[in-house]
Amino acid sequence: MGRRLPAAVLIGVGLAALYEALRLPFGSVQQPDSGFFPTLVALALIVFSASAAADAAPASEGTPAANANGQARVWTVVAALAAYAWAIAPVGFVLCTAALLVVLLRGIGRVSWPVSLAAAAIGSIACYALFTRLGLPLPAGVLGF
Repeated sequence: MGRRLPAAVLIGVGLAALYEALRLPFGSVQQPDSGFFPTLVALALIVFSASAAADAAPASEGTPAANANGQARVWTVVAALAAYAWAIAPVGFVLCTAALLVVLLRGIGRVSWPVSLAAAAIGSIACYALFTRLGLPLPAGVLGF
């Protein structure tokens, strides 16, 4: 099974989420309702998990150093997401999202500092603009927007 088992579990989670999301009113692209976003996320999870299951090669042991590096990256993402969830209300969506993107791009993806900072600024502002345009309230925090 190797790497196919986690992908299969995620497909199951996606199907369960899709089942629950379809019980909510969907709306439309112009007027999304409460089921719009969860349905799209569940579908994306199913599609990407199925793709991962189809492309999964048998798991290899690798070197101990590579395994330790991979584990450190996973724990960095977990810690960054926990800090994001804790800080988003007092600090605000834009700053927290920008900081999270910098950690992910620079710390995990090893993208250069200028590209990481530019992508984080553009990405967090674009997400803020998109979500507020859709009518979602986001934490303002220290910036006031």
